[in-house]
Amino acid sequence: MSQTEELRHMFATMLRVPPETLVPETSLAALDTSLGGAKVSLGLKRLGVALPSGFRPTTFGAMVAALSGEPPAKSDTTSPATKPAQTPVYSAPQAAVEPNGLSGLSVGLDIEDIRSLPLADDYWEDEFYRGNFSRSEVAYAVLQTDPRTHFAGFWCAKEALRKCDHTFAEVRQVSTAVVHDSDGRPFLTLDTETGPVRLPHALSISHAAELATAIVVWVPPSAPAPMKLDAIENPAPEVAESAPASSAFLSSPEPTATPKKTGVLARLFAR
Repeated sequence: MSQTEELRHMFATMLRVPPETLVPETSLAALDTSLGGAKVSLGLKRLGVALPSGFRPTTFGAMVAALSGEPPAKSDTTSPATKPAQTPVYSAPQAAVEPNGLSGLSVGLDIEDIRSLPLADDYWEDEFYRGNFSRSEVAYAVLQTDPRTHFAGFWCAKEALRKCDHTFAEVRQVSTAVVHDSDGRPFLTLDTETGPVRLPHALSISHAAELATAIVVWVPPSAPAPMKLDAIENPAPEVAESAPASSAFLSSPEPTATPKKTGVLARLFAR
């Protein structure tokens, strides 16, 4: 089988279409996602080829041409490929102060088609799953009725983390993991030189028939506490500067002399 035919079958499988329907103009936009990019890179690696650095073809014809060494047209490529993943030292991002009472709040959301994850006979040995998921994640998923559903949820969690906290933009997928506590609630960990460290980011994962989604929320410790809505609508009355801040709550107010009435009011009440 020629390289073009191998590529045709590989991309047909990824796009879930018959191989004979792939033509040079067939769009690869459906694979222009983090998950799609990972599958393409792995598929090309298995074929013993790799894309030239600096671009990603957007059509099947441009992909074949690029792998054959032909210079692609500018319109047939997307933005330069991302740099190789690294594992930087984790540090909390600085809080961005906003005037809406949600200072420093950061949210990441990701959704994936469960069917987009590759099928595997052995998830422990499959190159895609070994390269993107920790052993604890594989151990958890293979015990479930449909492992791919849970792998998709884990993938969404990792991507949502990167969208929520750009500190993790270049961290390898396998270096972050979803773990469950004794009550079954998921949380995220990061592999470090001293072992896995639990991250403070809040995580929620959901599954539907064919979709998985995850949301990650992060509020840096240095961020001001969000102001409660009732405090905005009903601000506390100001306390006189001369009185101690706690006097209004710890002691009864001292009786005060009635001020002397003057003018029209004085004459009215003097009767």
